[in-house]
Amino acid sequence: MGGCISRLSGRHENSQDDGSAQEAEFAAHLDSVQSSPPRSSIEWQHSPGPSREAGGGTASHRVHPARVNEKLRLLTQTLERASQAGTSSGLMEYGQQVARYLSASMQPDEELLSLDLANLHRLADSYNSRYRDLNLKHMDSSAKFLEALADRSSDRAWRAVVRLADDEMHHFAADVRTRAAAPPTVIVMEPTDLYTFITPYSRLRRTTLQQLGTKPKWAFIGIGVQKSPADCLMFGMQFALAAHQEVSTFDDWHDNLHRHGTIADEGEDSSDYIPSPDAMLEHAEINLFHGEKLLPALFYKHSHSRGVIDGVASYQPGIRDEDVSTSRRDPKTESLARRLEAFAVQRGSRQYSASIETSRATKIRTALDRTLFD
Repeated sequence: MGGCISRLSGRHENSQDDGSAQEAEFAAHLDSVQSSPPRSSIEWQHSPGPSREAGGGTASHRVHPARVNEKLRLLTQTLERASQAGTSSGLMEYGQQVARYLSASMQPDEELLSLDLANLHRLADSYNSRYRDLNLKHMDSSAKFLEALADRSSDRAWRAVVRLADDEMHHFAADVRTRAAAPPTVIVMEPTDLYTFITPYSRLRRTTLQQLGTKPKWAFIGIGVQKSPADCLMFGMQFALAAHQEVSTFDDWHDNLHRHGTIADEGEDSSDYIPSPDAMLEHAEINLFHGEKLLPALFYKHSHSRGVIDGVASYQPGIRDEDVSTSRRDPKTESLARRLEAFAVQRGSRQYSASIETSRATKIRTALDRTLFD
């Protein structure tokens, strides 16, 4: 079936490393990571060993930024504790595979995407236990999503990572408000280029009209941070968590949607809140807003591309210096620009941020810790 945006892989900025991790190299690298002291975020570690690049060649070195090593070390330590405690679950295999990918500096692919799918409910459960009002769901079909939207038994706020269509691996994030006495409001957050999926999105909107009528009100925000073929679920989780953290902003947008059908305040004439004037979008009944104009820095924390951050900064001057750190375990201040620098990796001829890949590792650690301490 291919990755979640495999149809875009030819035009994306990053190259795909399709090599497989060698067990001996993996173990040797983990030993070096665990025994070496932490390094500064601008220092680079070169790990020798063969690596098949996207073009079929062999690289003499792999580059591991210190922050990637740090995340790898922490995941490995958690896996060891879980193993010693006799933990046996899909999370263990998932964590071991993610550690292999990080160690080998391999870009996530369809294999890892399948593990994301198999374990997303476990990751969601761990965050729901930490944030009681998060209400994060994984819906593996649009039909389940529409069924949840049809439930108007109470006033609720919830988030979801939703499979766009049965014939697609791609997922989007949604922030939802359901009301006992009124139709729901839905804010869709698309991690890559929404135009790539205009057909399934159009089909989703038509199905919504058929099953729920015209009353539910939707807004679509294009974020565009994903430049890989297999990270949509991780970006979906990131957006759901960020929307929860920015709940006051999203509450206002939902109120505006409910009252007058757009996320803008009534009478707001800023171009930031004008949907894209596009006949194809209008035909699909998609009000598309540009995230770079209105979303907080947290939504761009894991962006693959420096160019995306530059584009956001052209609309929001100063956003590069905004703090995007959310860690409870290791509170710190980290700017958006610093984050991009600290997680920069080189694969083939392309350099981009591996931040979302280490975010996957952190989410697995969080879920494993929950199993250890429950």
